[in-house]
Amino acid sequence: MTGFAEDAEEDGAAARGSAARALAVLALVLEHGPVSPQRLTELSGLSRTAVHRAIHALIEQGYIRYQLGKMHVIVTAGLRARIDGAFFSPPGIDAISRAVDAGLKHRRIQCEIAVLSREGGFRLVETTAPDHDVEDDFFDSELVSVLLSHFEPVEVTRITAKALREAGEGASVEPEYLDRFRLARHQGFLWNAQLGTMCLRLAGDPEQAVAIRLFGRGAARLRQRDCVETVEAMARISPKMFPNLATIRI
Repeated sequence: MTGFAEDAEEDGAAARGSAARALAVLALVLEHGPVSPQRLTELSGLSRTAVHRAIHALIEQGYIRYQLGKMHVIVTAGLRARIDGAFFSPPGIDAISRAVDAGLKHRRIQCEIAVLSREGGFRLVETTAPDHDVEDDFFDSELVSVLLSHFEPVEVTRITAKALREAGEGASVEPEYLDRFRLARHQGFLWNAQLGTMCLRLAGDPEQAVAIRLFGRGAARLRQRDCVETVEAMARISPKMFPNLATIRI
C-alpha cells in the first residue's frame, strides 16, 4: 500500500512538473513567437525532449501551432480569445495585493482594493470580505473621494459630469462631495471615526487611481491607530505604496 501511495505521489509531481514546463514554454512563445523549438530550448534551459513534449501538449490543448511550412510555433487565435475573455489583475495590483496580505496578517482588519479609471470606471478589484457590500454610491463613497483625489480637478470635473449623466435625473453633487475630495487630495486618506474605516490613496499609474479601504471584521470598530499600524506594516513590504505616508502617521 505504501508503494502505491509513493507511486501516486511521484506521478502527481511529474504531472505538476510537466504543467509547469508547458506554462514556461507557453510564456516564451507569447513573448518571442514565432519561435523555433531550438530557440525555446535555449531560452528555457529545458532539455530538447522536455520542450518538444511541452509543445505537443500545448498543441493538443489548442494553445499554439506550428507555422505552415516552418518549424516555428506561434500562439493560436483561440488562445487570444480565451485571454480576452479572462479576468486579469489590473496593472500594479499584484504587488499591492501581496503587501496588503502581509500587512493584514494577525490583525482583525478587513480590506478592499478599488480602482478608478480616467474614463470614470469604478471597480472593486479585491476584498478580504467576500460578503461585504462595497460602497457603490459614487457621490457618497469615501473610497471614491480618495480615488478621485489621484486626479487633477479638471479631470475630476469630467469624471463627475459623466457620473451625473449615468445617475440620471435627480442626481446632484452635494458640498460634502467636494469637501471630501479636497481633504483626500490634501491628506491622501480619509478617516471615518463613526464607522471606524480608513480609505487611503495608493501610488498608481497615470491612467488609473488605486485606493484601499480598511474596516473592522463584523461589528468590530477600528481605531485610527490600528489603521496606521496596518498601513505602516504594508509600507515595510512596499515602501512606494503610499505617496503620503508621513501625513497618514500624524
